[in-house]
Amino acid sequence: MNKKAALCAKLTPIALALFTHSAYAAENLDTMIVTANGVDTAISDVAATMWVVDQEQIEREISTGADLKVALGRLIPGYDFGGESRTNTSQNLRGRTALIMIDGVSLNSTRAVSRQLESISPFNVARVEVLSGATAIYGAGASGGIINIITKKAESGETITELEIGASSGFNSSDTSGFKTSDDLSKNIAVAVSGGSEKLRGRLSTSYESTGANYDANGDMVLPDITQTDLQFNDTIDIMGNVEYQPDDKQLLSVTAQYYKSAQDTNYAADLGTNSLGALGYVDITISDELDLDIQPSTERLMLNVQYSNEDVLDHNFLAQTYYRNESIQFFPFPSNIADGSDLLTSATYVFSASLQKTETIGAKVVFSKAFDNIKLNHGLDAQLESSTATSTYYDQTATSSGGLTFNKQGEIDRYPDIDTQKIGLFSQADWGVNQDLKVSGGLRYQYVSHEVSDFVGTAQQILLDYGYLSSADTIEGGKTDYSELVANIGTIYTINNNQQLWANLTQGFELPDPSKYYGVGEYDGSGNLTSSVSVDDNSLDAVKTNSLELGWRLSKPKYDVQIATYYSLSDKTTSYDSSTLAIIVNDDQKRIYGIEGQANYRFTDNWYTGFQAHLIKSETKSNGSWSALAAETASPSSALIRGGFDNFDYGAELQWQTLADYSDDAGEELNGYSLMHFSSYYALPFGKISFGIQNLLNKDYYTTWSQRAQIYYGSSLSEDLFAYKGTSRTYAVSYNAEF
Repeated sequence: MNKKAALCAKLTPIALALFTHSAYAAENLDTMIVTANGVDTAISDVAATMWVVDQEQIEREISTGADLKVALGRLIPGYDFGGESRTNTSQNLRGRTALIMIDGVSLNSTRAVSRQLESISPFNVARVEVLSGATAIYGAGASGGIINIITKKAESGETITELEIGASSGFNSSDTSGFKTSDDLSKNIAVAVSGGSEKLRGRLSTSYESTGANYDANGDMVLPDITQTDLQFNDTIDIMGNVEYQPDDKQLLSVTAQYYKSAQDTNYAADLGTNSLGALGYVDITISDELDLDIQPSTERLMLNVQYSNEDVLDHNFLAQTYYRNESIQFFPFPSNIADGSDLLTSATYVFSASLQKTETIGAKVVFSKAFDNIKLNHGLDAQLESSTATSTYYDQTATSSGGLTFNKQGEIDRYPDIDTQKIGLFSQADWGVNQDLKVSGGLRYQYVSHEVSDFVGTAQQILLDYGYLSSADTIEGGKTDYSELVANIGTIYTINNNQQLWANLTQGFELPDPSKYYGVGEYDGSGNLTSSVSVDDNSLDAVKTNSLELGWRLSKPKYDVQIATYYSLSDKTTSYDSSTLAIIVNDDQKRIYGIEGQANYRFTDNWYTGFQAHLIKSETKSNGSWSALAAETASPSSALIRGGFDNFDYGAELQWQTLADYSDDAGEELNGYSLMHFSSYYALPFGKISFGIQNLLNKDYYTTWSQRAQIYYGSSLSEDLFAYKGTSRTYAVSYNAEF
């Protein structure tokens, strides 16, 4: 490996510097993964499960018309299938929360808004490294594992231009409620220019995508999502630039900047009928093309990432990273009952309001690593400052009378308390080669977290104050709270022979409940007097700690490879949602999740292949001394996928079948599984290649997992019909890629 590649290996996934894991569907155990501890690391040196998804695999899934979250759900055995909407909420990794990063920069925020995978165009992704299972090496949010998206970088040499043009459609157009809907054509174009010298090189890319309507298998337009919102009639732009400066063989400086915006622009919306009675189930909900809304759902993000490596600082390899992230997340107006004893508002009257979440984050990490004869040491610290605010625009009663179609701004209020968060982490990791067959690794992480929570008045009371129906309302006091966690990991790997290994590890991770949904919650009487509340002084907020045990085996032969792991994870607390307020409730109940995750690939010839992967999972919570099934709105169902295909590098095709199992909890809530088939193919042209794919080949009629979860989340106060989002019908996709 050349000096530049070696330095890039140290630098790119800096967040993986401390505990290297890999389980790649590769031809042998010597397959290398990129690390940041000074050298590449082979699978044979790793004591845990990691799936490395390369660019070609991602492109194959995208060529069927899938987006990134759907593609990763098909490619990672322990990751839930994507929900085909804007959100990746409850898309778990091994049944728990995943920490999602771009080049080591966390996209998770203290305010738990699940749009981390609406963050980058697949055109800019070089590969994705996915650690399955809890880890002590990272901060909060990684109790289920880590998804690290590695972006494309320039190579020194001649200037290279990358071009991608694509389109997808189900050729649907339907007559809905007396009008003809628009077609479902989606299109994208992307271009990148890269090149430079050994000392200075860079890449600049721009990607644009425009989507049309979604249709279900019956040829009907999919109901627009007014909760987490969807991607119908949406425009996305991703501008990304990277510059690398290498003054000598020992140093490398990398600067990456990204601007990403995904915004809806549509006239279509769910029509709730006269006085929005459809929200209560009194009339049918239809789709209308008469939406009048100035501020529509969007995700906007600016990110800057600076990384520096030096092979000789205090006789150590030194890695440093600093980053900045500023994002704005806009939602669709949602109906809420704000009666609260007021004579003015009846129980059938709803006020529509749309929240806007803004988050600003700055952070840094430093890592020192040193290799001795048979021991490698990594140690360092990371720190992060984050500020988040959430406001809500509420609309006059025209929104209710029009059935949620005409929105005239009435005012703006605070949606949640402002939260300022500070995080500091110290970590140390050691890897010891006992002999040529046995390796042991272990480490510790100390994490300190503090929250500064602003004073807050209930959202309903703020609206009633603005209307003039309350003269005053009590304030829920804020304040400062802090807590700390000490987590550890230990693992060992035993090499049976050149083709197979056994490993085991015990790791710890933790999650931070969303403080904005925990604090600032109160009960008021009709006069604005606070009768009860969750205040900072009286209610400390602790991390939810998870202990995870994993046992694994992998075998790699020229014609086939297998990797399988069984795991058991136990957390000391659970979180749930109040169905009426959507506030977080932290319970002292334990939660255990255990299962088997694996993948096998077999090559009949050099060109023909097949593969199978599965995730069998069981999720339970302990209450009053007995275990019961975890609530369906957060639990992950078991899943499986089988693929087969032909590939000779000039052309190829693959047929894929994925299935999701049914799930039911002890409260009677259910998730209905489904099975889908997809097709992808490509043909190499004299210049570039053309790809063709079909998503949902058999035109299966089904409700997405997110739709079913949303019906549970919101169905206790609103009609479940409002959240009946069907899956996308058979969709054809074609694309052209070239480099010149």
